[in-house]
Amino acid sequence: MAQAYTRVAENEGHEVRQLVLVDMDFDLHVHHSTITDQPLEPDLVRARDGIAWADHLTFVYPIWWGTMPALLKGFLDRVLLPGFAFIVREAEGGYAGLLNGKSAQLLTTMDTPPAIVKFFLRGPGHRAFSVATLGFCGVRPVRIRMFGPVRTSTVVRRIKWLDEAGREARLLKSGKLAGIEASLYLVGVWLKALRLQFYPMTWIAYTAGAALVVPPPALFSHPAYWAGYVMLFFIEVVTVFLNEVHDFCSDRENRYYGPFTGGSRVLVDGQLTAAALKRGAVIAGVLAFAALACLQVHSPSPAGANFLLAGVAIALGIGYTVPPAKLSHRGAGELVVAFTHSLLVVQCGAFFLGGGIGAWPIWAIGVPLLLAVLPSITISGIPDREADQAADKRTLAVRTGPGGALAIAMGTTAASLLAVLALQFMVPYGNWPLIAICGVAIHGLFLLHCLNNERGCGRRSRIDGLMALALSYILWFAVTPLFSFHNESPVVPMNYQQPQDPALR
Repeated sequence: MAQAYTRVAENEGHEVRQLVLVDMDFDLHVHHSTITDQPLEPDLVRARDGIAWADHLTFVYPIWWGTMPALLKGFLDRVLLPGFAFIVREAEGGYAGLLNGKSAQLLTTMDTPPAIVKFFLRGPGHRAFSVATLGFCGVRPVRIRMFGPVRTSTVVRRIKWLDEAGREARLLKSGKLAGIEASLYLVGVWLKALRLQFYPMTWIAYTAGAALVVPPPALFSHPAYWAGYVMLFFIEVVTVFLNEVHDFCSDRENRYYGPFTGGSRVLVDGQLTAAALKRGAVIAGVLAFAALACLQVHSPSPAGANFLLAGVAIALGIGYTVPPAKLSHRGAGELVVAFTHSLLVVQCGAFFLGGGIGAWPIWAIGVPLLLAVLPSITISGIPDREADQAADKRTLAVRTGPGGALAIAMGTTAASLLAVLALQFMVPYGNWPLIAICGVAIHGLFLLHCLNNERGCGRRSRIDGLMALALSYILWFAVTPLFSFHNESPVVPMNYQQPQDPALR
């Protein structure tokens, strides 16, 4: 099988280096408590150099006892060393693979029918090798082909398997895997680059503003509502992709990145190029303008004002990290994020559906929401602080230090709670249900307690739990208005005069 695969790969124009483990001279066993202290034999040095050289790795081996033979396991133990295949991240960071940009293929034989291994046993050996070993070291995607049962196979069947092994090599393009697994992997990489975990907040705030004019459920059948949100979605995509490109220096030096901080890492890990992200931003921008054109057809508001609001969103999104504005580098990043994810999208939701600009209900939703967003976006700069400072990015955490950022987060959390309580005296714009008032109070007080504890412990590493608590706190301020501010009729007045004569309409 290895020879058949090699022959086809070379015929396709690829350069191939082959390692036959049984012919190599090395000790399978790790004898040192620190694996890097054990010298590599010449054959392992040659193997390591080959792995570093290759764009694609193909492993051909039999399945024994559900997994790889001991010879292959010992080889992996000795050659996939820290500093070569992966690194240990600082503090709470865990590990990061160093073999990014490579793909792999597993060609395995067995006496068990492959269907049983795949669907009944769920391929434990294959999953461990492809995910916990190769994937851990950054090798993705990994294509798996199983051949069996060997024991009862005929000569004709085995010849067919050899042909199939050779055809697997034809999936290589530019030296890397280009089959369905590669396509699915690429889709996953783009989804990772989108950072979809942050989009629901925009949608909820936008919906809260739109519902001030057209209450649910009629709202969700209004074409202007969907056209406006699609436009905002793609503006956010443009922002995220360009931020990934222009924050590269900071992200590359970030030792404490996590799901909420440090970017998506697709550029740092070599999963996408800067050119690809820029092309993605251009495509997203075109789609945003297409949605804006659709909005003009269905929105009852003046086209010029719709363009103005869209322009503000685009300018703030692009200017967040793109020169010459680089708002996030000038100390305005936190305020921009808080404003765009609160007052701006609430106002867009109301106006696109025919409401006014600057009406009191919009402020009643937007201001508490803005205050609730600030804690999470402020403390998100704490894990990034060292990298941001090295990249001359003047976030609040850089300007005030971790303690100052936590103090700001505590102050804005308290202010958001006070804003909710103050709104209860401004009927009908603050009639939150009692359960929501109690819920946000408990959540807010617990967040204040955790922020204060973080100030005292002096950690400067990842704060994923605190980030999750701060982000979930925002939901109270975006979701509650949907059920408390407008259950009967629109409350936002029109900001322009419509003709009263039906003929003029």
